[in-house]
Amino acid sequence: MQEKILKGEEQSDDLLPLPDRDIPISESTPEHIIPLALGGLNTFTLPVSANFNSQVGSEIDGALANDFLVKGQRDKHGARGHSGKHPEYVVRNASDAVTGEPLQVTLGQRRGLRIWSPRGMRDVTGRGQKIKIAFRMDMDVELQFVAKVALSAGYFFYGNRFRHQVKHRDLRMIMNHRPNEMGEALTTIEARYDQRFREPETDNDRIRRAIVTGFGARSVVALIPDSHSLSVVVGILGSYLGMLNVPADTRGFPNTDDFRWGHFIVLDKPLPIADSVWKLLHKIAKLA
Repeated sequence: MQEKILKGEEQSDDLLPLPDRDIPISESTPEHIIPLALGGLNTFTLPVSANFNSQVGSEIDGALANDFLVKGQRDKHGARGHSGKHPEYVVRNASDAVTGEPLQVTLGQRRGLRIWSPRGMRDVTGRGQKIKIAFRMDMDVELQFVAKVALSAGYFFYGNRFRHQVKHRDLRMIMNHRPNEMGEALTTIEARYDQRFREPETDNDRIRRAIVTGFGARSVVALIPDSHSLSVVVGILGSYLGMLNVPADTRGFPNTDDFRWGHFIVLDKPLPIADSVWKLLHKIAKLA
């Protein structure tokens, strides 16, 4: 009998995804729960549909890795992807504010600002020109990324209990569709979301940030259950990215004793470090 795994790919004629299914292991590839370019490790992966992995790698992981602010973090901490190239933010549609000459601008914390003239095929850095630069920030992709991490990490930690006792349909909807694509289906989503640009207002907001930002430039995932929901908190390269909370029946989850407040995993090289949120919060309290 061929070994089966959880399939991450959804096929549907409308916005309502079909239930997740098993696929043969031969049709899978390892999906980096946090990609290498965002501080991930080759040891923190989950086998998923090869087609799904390719699509998510481009449309979600790749898009977030090229976000203007995230690219700055990657540059600062030297977080390289599979290509091994040092990350820098490249603006290909810049222009001279006076002459309108098209320019390509490269911004990097390590190598500084560089300006290239495609028309003249020359470096024009340091000539004192005023430059027009347009930045685009995709506010939806971070939500899609947190949903993807929540799906993968949830199954990584809890296996079939996550599959059968968590409303992961919400996570799949969020991962696969932008809010303006969902129409009335958006009203069926019960998941709550917190994101990096919102100022923390409550103690829980501050605790979530403390859990994932206290490990230097490392990326962190935390899973925090209560009796009726599961929260997945994601930090990349030392910065808080966001949180999704979804309805869940957490009875029977491995959350006893020190793990009663959940699990966290720090992506430290060469192997990730996993421990309990309860222990971590006690360490934070002692340092405060």
